[in-house]
Amino acid sequence: MLELTPLTPAHIPLLQKYLRAYPRQSCDYAICNLMTWGKIYGNSFTIWKEHLVIVNPKYDYVMYPVGPGLSAKELRELVDIYREGHPLTQLVLIPEDWQIKTPDITQYFQLREDRDWADYVYLIENLVKLSGKKLAKKKNLISQFIRTYPGYQVIPITSDKKDVIIRFSEKWRRERNMEGIYLNAEFQAIKNTMEMWDEIPVEGIIICYQNRISAFSIFSEQTVDMVTEHFEKFDPEMKGSAQVINWETAKYLQDRYIWLNREQDMGLKGLRQAKSSYMPAFLVKFIFGKPLD
Repeated sequence: MLELTPLTPAHIPLLQKYLRAYPRQSCDYAICNLMTWGKIYGNSFTIWKEHLVIVNPKYDYVMYPVGPGLSAKELRELVDIYREGHPLTQLVLIPEDWQIKTPDITQYFQLREDRDWADYVYLIENLVKLSGKKLAKKKNLISQFIRTYPGYQVIPITSDKKDVIIRFSEKWRRERNMEGIYLNAEFQAIKNTMEMWDEIPVEGIIICYQNRISAFSIFSEQTVDMVTEHFEKFDPEMKGSAQVINWETAKYLQDRYIWLNREQDMGLKGLRQAKSSYMPAFLVKFIFGKPLD
C-alpha cells in the first residue's frame, strides 16, 4: 500500500517545488484547486521514486505523477500498488505528449479521453482586445455596461471579503436555479477558497458599482506563463457583467501571463457554448488510463 498523507496548506512549498520544476497545464494541478477541491475529495499525496503522486480517494484517481518521468511499466506498478485496496483505481491526467513519447503505454492501460473535463486555454491578449466579428457582440455588451454603470470599480479580493463573495455566489446559484452534485461542490469549493485565502497562493478581483458587487473572479498561477481562473460569477440582472468580468480579469493579468486557463465545462451545454464563444487557443485534454487486466 502507498503511505499517503492528506494534503494541507503546510505542503504548499512541496507542491510548488515539484510543479515549478515539472509544470502541468491541467487546472487539476493548480495548487488552489488541490487545496480547496482537495478538501472536498480528501486529496492525499506521497513521494514515490522521486515523483510527487497525488491521489483523489473519493473517485479512486491516481494523478499522473509530477517529476522527471516514469516508464509505462513503472506507472502500472504505481497504480497496481494503490489498486490493492482500491480495485477500481484509474490513472488520470495523462499528458498528451507523454503518450507519443511512450507508445508502450497501451500495453498497460486502456486510454480514454473525456471531452467534458478538457481545459479551455486562451491567449490573454485576445481576451483583452476582443478583435474580429465573432467577438464583436461581447465588445458591445462591455460598452453597454460601461455606459450604464459609469465609474464602476475593480478592486482586489482580500480575506475580509469572504462573506460578500460567499453571499454573492449563493445568490448567483439560487437565481439561476443552478443545482446538482458538481455545482453544490463548486459552492463548497468557493467557501473553502475564501476560508483559506491567506494560506494559499490565490488572487481575485471584484467588479463593484456604487457599493454593489456585480461580478468577481478568482485565479492563481498555473505555470510561469499561464494563469488559471477557478471561479467567475456575475449578476445576471446587470447586462454585460459576464463579459466585463472576463475582460477586466484579462486586463488585470495581461502583464504577467500569456495564457488564461478557464478550466472545464463539465459537459454543461450552456457553459460549453459560453467558453467556446471566446475562441480558445487550445484545449488541455483530460485522459484516463484504465489498467488492462
